[in-house]
Amino acid sequence: MDTIVITGNEDIPLDHLRSLLALHWSLLKTPSDRLAIEDANSRVYIYHPKLEGGEIDPRRVFLDYSSLDIVKKVVQVIADDPNLLIDNDSKTVLPGDQFVAKLRADPTWNWRA
Repeated sequence: MDTIVITGNEDIPLDHLRSLLALHWSLLKTPSDRLAIEDANSRVYIYHPKLEGGEIDPRRVFLDYSSLDIVKKVVQVIADDPNLLIDNDSKTVLPGDQFVAKLRADPTWNWRA
């Protein structure tokens, strides 16, 4: 699986993300500290990373994915915000609104290539 990291200036509550995602998908049953979406046999897992002391980092969210198609849809739903920073772990780091604009301008963008 690959991972996208979304970082906010403020906390990014999973409950907020859950409400945005529920408008588009049925979320899979998961523990309260993570979200999961399945679409066409591909999944995205969403969670706050843990810090060294074991507590979570509420200003960052990790999206673990295997399919670009579904993660692109998820990012467009939850991260179209200039106050978020998206790192796709493939040498692209942009504010959320610019990352989403790039996705919309080039829906076939394969950042892993």
